[in-house]
Amino acid sequence: MPVTSLPPAQEAELSLSVERAYREALVTDRLGALWSLILAKCFLAQWAIERFAIPIRGFFYIWALTLTMASVASLYYLHAHRVKLYLLPTHFRVNAAVLAGLVVSLGFIVYAYGVLGLMPAPVATALACALLGSWSLARAALRRAWEPLLGALLWWGCAGTALRAPAGQSLLWIGLGLLFAQALPGFAVAARAAARRV
Repeated sequence: MPVTSLPPAQEAELSLSVERAYREALVTDRLGALWSLILAKCFLAQWAIERFAIPIRGFFYIWALTLTMASVASLYYLHAHRVKLYLLPTHFRVNAAVLAGLVVSLGFIVYAYGVLGLMPAPVATALACALLGSWSLARAALRRAWEPLLGALLWWGCAGTALRAPAGQSLLWIGLGLLFAQALPGFAVAARAAARRV
């Protein structure tokens, strides 16, 4: 008894496209979790350099080198899995639109804090953490997963803590948020998706 009423050629094409969509989702989930881990390392290392007065140029030795190597490794990873990363992929339209809105909003916060000096560091950090919590909540709804929901709660906890913390701890709270509220839930979602495929 055939599973669908499609002709055999179309049924095979449908199953291949479903398999490709699962594989692309798994690859992008892993890549997103890895990038969260990389950014957490950068923020935490920069905080340690400033907190303990380590004589290292953070911009070059932490940010530039790490992000350059991570970008090259990400391109090789996508190429190895035959996945093309589009700015607004058709099957992740809502997810990509929310992510684009998050990036633009974070850009405004960085501009208002770093360039214009309109807000203190704890306020900018709290706003960034609150926005990242909203992103995690949207991911939880789109993926129907509880791990990003836990990440959203952790992000909002970081936002409340950063608002009351000294200005020198701003990078610390963003780094911890990226590690515990973004990277770990991302790896958990990817692991559950991989286990479901087996």
